[in-house]
Amino acid sequence: MIAWFALATLCIVVGPADAEQRSFAVEKGTEEWVFDVAWSDIGGKRQRVDYALPSASVESDLAVPLKFQIKQANRAVVDAINAYGAATKGVQIKAVQRGKKVSISGRSRSRKKLKKAQSELKGVQRRALRKYMKANGFTKLKGKIIPNHAQHAYRYSDDVEPLATALGAERLKRRSFARRALSFVQSIPYEKGRNGRDRGFRLPLSVLARNKGDCDSKATLYLALMKAAHPSLDSIFVYIKGHAFVGLGLKPTDNDVVFRADGRKWVLVEPVGPALSPIGQGSRKSERKAKRGKIEVRRVKDD
Repeated sequence: MIAWFALATLCIVVGPADAEQRSFAVEKGTEEWVFDVAWSDIGGKRQRVDYALPSASVESDLAVPLKFQIKQANRAVVDAINAYGAATKGVQIKAVQRGKKVSISGRSRSRKKLKKAQSELKGVQRRALRKYMKANGFTKLKGKIIPNHAQHAYRYSDDVEPLATALGAERLKRRSFARRALSFVQSIPYEKGRNGRDRGFRLPLSVLARNKGDCDSKATLYLALMKAAHPSLDSIFVYIKGHAFVGLGLKPTDNDVVFRADGRKWVLVEPVGPALSPIGQGSRKSERKAKRGKIEVRRVKDD
């Protein structure tokens, strides 16, 4: 059985100053979706941005399931096993999908050939699953399948460029842009399912189109915006139990929470909201875990 889990559960962060999205409007055209969004930043100043995204790109993101599709992954594994069996002489191998499980049977007149085939099937299954995961934007963390957040952030930098430009990518320096983009993302309403359960991971354009997301979805959008505005700025996606935040390779100020990971120092940034945490600060749990090194990280780059 394929092991899968989501990291977004219980990742809402609350604080004394909560984000406020004042208005959200979208016109869904055949060629473009046009957005008009207003919000208040951490200083209470009203902000507004309007931008457009290609309709085809937005609708493509919205069609992607929010959770890992175990049945589809198993189908890919079954196809790979049966292809292996068809190409292996002297052995009959058959794989069938039964719900979320894969059942494999084999027979041969040669015990030696059958034993060899059984040994090689493990590699066939691993490669098939790895290929499916890569094609669909997933990776593994501590043996469990999760969205490849850092890779999504890297690859979506071009897609979110219209929003990055509207937020000031071409005129604002790194920290100033990071601050404005952060308040925009924090103000996006937090998404949770029934009884507080995780709804799954939204791709960046889906977060913008539906105007909602949880910690890993909003963190991915934020890092994509940073990569679009300042491609040379290093950044990482940070995992702790039940939550996700980010690290930026900015020059720290005296008030910044700084932590070390992946061979360098990072400034902590908490995109989830609704707390309007400034650059360099986050929840107590995030700060404590980061300082103690109780984290897992993935650098934003193309794998």
